[in-house]
Amino acid sequence: MSKPVKIAYLEISPRMTGKTTRLCALANDLSANGQTVIYVCIPNLAPGLRKNMPRVTVLEDGQPVPDGVDVAKAIWLYDEFDRLTSTVIREGAHYATTAARLRQAGAPAPGDILMALIKANGNRHERHLLPAFLWEFICDHRPTMSAEQFRMNMLGEFLS
Repeated sequence: MSKPVKIAYLEISPRMTGKTTRLCALANDLSANGQTVIYVCIPNLAPGLRKNMPRVTVLEDGQPVPDGVDVAKAIWLYDEFDRLTSTVIREGAHYATTAARLRQAGAPAPGDILMALIKANGNRHERHLLPAFLWEFICDHRPTMSAEQFRMNMLGEFLS
């Protein structure tokens, strides 16, 4: 029987709540302290993140780890993991996302990385809420979203 994987951090929060900013700060802190850090993200974010995190290995979703990077000793960070195809549950890794879709509470979720991460994290996750000063942004975008999109993107919910 295999030992359960213990992840370090799991966050499922709405858009614009600072998930990427928090992960980048952590990645830079860890790398400044001599840790090998691998940061996995959606492709369009990678070029900018590489500039902001010069000592961190930033991978686009599905991109292989470059030769010479010690994968076994690395600390992994997954940004928007629910939208990535290459997310893996790793010992000591950090994960943050806005849910890509609503899940049905109590329904089996084979292969669902978000639900597997919640289980690996003892059925807990962090959630940061949109700050009050973004109320106008929320009101402006509410009419453009379905109820499901609003719940995921503005409230950070993922269960129906």
